[in-house]
Amino acid sequence: MASRERTLAIVVTGAGSGIGRATALLALERGHAVAAVDVDEQGLAELADAASRSERLVVSVADVVDPTAVAAAVAAAVERFGRLEALVAAAAIGPTGRIDEMDSTLWDRIVDVTLKGSAICCRAAIPHMRASGGGAIVLFGSVLGRAVSPGVGAYAGAKAGIEGLMRTLAVDHAAEGIRVNAIVPGSTDTPMMWLGVEPGQLDETRRMCEEDIPLGRVADAREIAGPILFLASDEASFITGTTLVADGGILAKLASRL
Repeated sequence: MASRERTLAIVVTGAGSGIGRATALLALERGHAVAAVDVDEQGLAELADAASRSERLVVSVADVVDPTAVAAAVAAAVERFGRLEALVAAAAIGPTGRIDEMDSTLWDRIVDVTLKGSAICCRAAIPHMRASGGGAIVLFGSVLGRAVSPGVGAYAGAKAGIEGLMRTLAVDHAAEGIRVNAIVPGSTDTPMMWLGVEPGQLDETRRMCEEDIPLGRVADAREIAGPILFLASDEASFITGTTLVADGGILAKLASRL
């Protein structure tokens, strides 16, 4: 008889939309307790509605670049659930243009939310995981951190940095039973994916994206949420310091052209 998956207390940042939202909802469906964190109060309210106001969901409005707010959100999760076994750091700001055309304030915001914010969340979560004997962290890389397209300098740099951060944290905290891995999603049907696309161009843009993907389609956010929860689960108990790519084969296709 197969053993039942252990239920976890999970903090998910960027939970108000996109892959973060899908991860929070899938985790709740599987019986986990979820602390959803986002700067978007309306997005969190919609998540709570979608989860039918589950008693296993607590929401916190917080900006991931604010260490005090993040620490309070994590502490609220621990107070509510009595423990913390996993962190899914999904919060990010997407590509917005070439760096020579970008205001330095916007550059800072993209890098701070995407890279520094992930580090701040890890710093807040690790002491609670250490106290409970271990845990799992899933950070978010991107195919754009490995194979870039024009106009994504700030985002690509931050996402490439995520993988370096992940490997460092994995080595630093392995002896404490804390595993750290990264997910690298490919094109996924989220608001960030279609950022800047005019409504009338959406179908054509999607078609062009799908032509480049070996599986022939963009991912549904739940298809990324599943691998994320695998990395957070006991099924991945001997996996740390590595990256799981869920991109429909696009990086393999690009490599084959070299």
